Amino acid sequence: MGLRKAAGPLISETMDVRPMFQALHMAVDENITFFRDNPSETAKRFVLAFVKIQEHARSLEPTINNFSSVYHIFDFDMGTPANGYRSLMKVVNACLQHIIHKSRYVAANCRSVFFRASHNCAELEAYCMALTQLRALVYFAQRLLTANRHGNLFFEEDERLSEEFLRQYSTMHKGCFYGRCLGFQFTPAIRPFLQTISIGLVSFGENYKKHESGISVAASSFFTSGKYAIDPELRGTEFERITQNLDVNFWKNFWNITEMEVLASLANMASTTVRVNKTLSIPPNTFELPLAADPQLTVTITPPVAHTGPGPVHMRLISYELREG
Repeated sequence: MGLRKAAGPLISETMDVRPMFQALHMAVDENITFFRDNPSETAKRFVLAFVKIQEHARSLEPTINNFSSVYHIFDFDMGTPANGYRSLMKVVNACLQHIIHKSRYVAANCRSVFFRASHNCAELEAYCMALTQLRALVYFAQRLLTANRHGNLFFEEDERLSEEFLRQYSTMHKGCFYGRCLGFQFTPAIRPFLQTISIGLVSFGENYKKHESGISVAASSFFTSGKYAIDPELRGTEFERITQNLDVNFWKNFWNITEMEVLASLANMASTTVRVNKTLSIPPNTFELPLAADPQLTVTITPPVAHTGPGPVHMRLISYELREG
């Protein structure tokens, strides 16, 4: 496996995160001032969550500034500003933006008689836990950055560091990312879909070992999915257990559940039937494709190459209408 080298002396870009952290500290301070004088148990939980968020923010601000000055080194080229360090910083920023939004909402509505204190406190605690785990990942990224030679993404020699990273990663609490915080780094439109998939997954996993036939697992999962829909913390804990303990056969059975004859027939009755639904396999052969701008010119399309070499591309053609061609 080749090592990913830096593309060259690309242009440095420094992200100014001071306005974001200033907004976070202002919202957090306002909430701490309000809830500190409240003797209720929920108010104490609010204060504890806000204090932890503030602590993480003070640690993350200089770190994010440092990363923003160096992660351009690992971009593929100037036109492709993407690498793992960038992705991690964007996820951290997304988490902080959600915390700012929720903190402002709490500050604006905490005096209302319709304010759901327990619900909002649980959401803040969940994002605080997510920020805790992201801070640990940022620390791992710092170790990786300083342990490698300039421009290298992977360890070259010291296997002990790789083993240490894997050992520390296994101790992280990852369930918080699959509960209330599920999909926070994506657009809000996709979150209901992700929640549906996660609820189905944990329900299927609970009944996977109890039944032999796929339809029995699917039926039992349908009746047990309710508790995971109303309890995000339970869903996150079960999701983490499944991803760590169940074998590859579970994943094959789960993703193939819609291919079962009974469920396929139900889908045909409940939805519109497509006219074309065929599996195709494109052989790994190089071919010439004419350019849309000038059909006299062509571009060479080479087959995708993975670790095992060139291989066919498997796909499914689905069309509502049957067309000629």
